[in-house]
Formats: sequence, structure tokens, C-alpha cells
Amino acid sequence: MRQFALLVVLCLAFWSGACGKKGDPRAPELTTPKVIQNLSARTGADGVTLTWSRPTQYIDGKELKDLASFVIFRKELSPACPDCPVPYRQLTTVSVEDHERFIKQKQYRFVDQEVRPQAVYRYRVSSQLSDGSLGGPSNEVEVKRGQ
Repeated sequence: MRQFALLVVLCLAFWSGACGKKGDPRAPELTTPKVIQNLSARTGADGVTLTWSRPTQYIDGKELKDLASFVIFRKELSPACPDCPVPYRQLTTVSVEDHERFIKQKQYRFVDQEVRPQAVYRYRVSSQLSDGSLGGPSNEVEVKRGQ
């Protein structure tokens, strides 16, 4: 009888210790946010204002739940050689601070005040997840800073 009780306890411990199925496994490339497609830029007295919409889904269509920030990249084009390859450099990171809120911020905005008169800049934005991984780059926008 004692052995039977021990066997029952071991079986219960084995079955209750299993974590169960939490969901179908997903390929890592499907857990990236959808690409931002509506980045826009305008120049003003205070600099270059960038605006874009927050992605709400992963590439596979599931709801995006771990968006941490947006990384803004910029490159300055040379007036002497506008077609020369120039690498993008990380300009700044805009944090997402509404994780616990029911209503999420839909539009984001950043003002680049570190621009020179008559300079031509190109920008793009990538979503960043809480694990640090980056989504694909957004559409590219180009602006020429006035005087």
C-alpha cells in the first residue's frame, strides 16, 4: 500500500509539474514588428519634425505586446555628392511608456534640433522590442533644412 501511495504521489508530481502548452512555437523572424510605412518629416523653426504611427502587430499578424522604443537613424547628404553612399547613424531612441495603459499612443513625434541650415538629411525609424531586437527600417524621408 505504501508503494502504491508513493507511486501516486510521484505521478501527480510529474503531471502537475508540467508547464503545459502555452502556444504554438513561432519562428524568430515572425516575432518582429511590422515595418513603419508612414514616416514623414517637415522642417520648421525648431528643427526637423518626424512623425509616424505605432505598429500594432508582428509580421505574422499577431498583436504586438512588447514594443519598448523606436530608434531613429539619420544621415547627412553631401551637397557635392548627393548620390555617394553615406551610412545611417543612430540619432536617438524614443521610449514607449504606455505599456500598462489600456489606450496606447498611436502617433509618435520627434523634433531633431541638431540640424544645420541648408543641410540635406535622410531619416528612417525602426521599432525596438523589449529584448533589444530591432524591426526593419521604415520608409526613408529626405528634408532640406532652410535658413
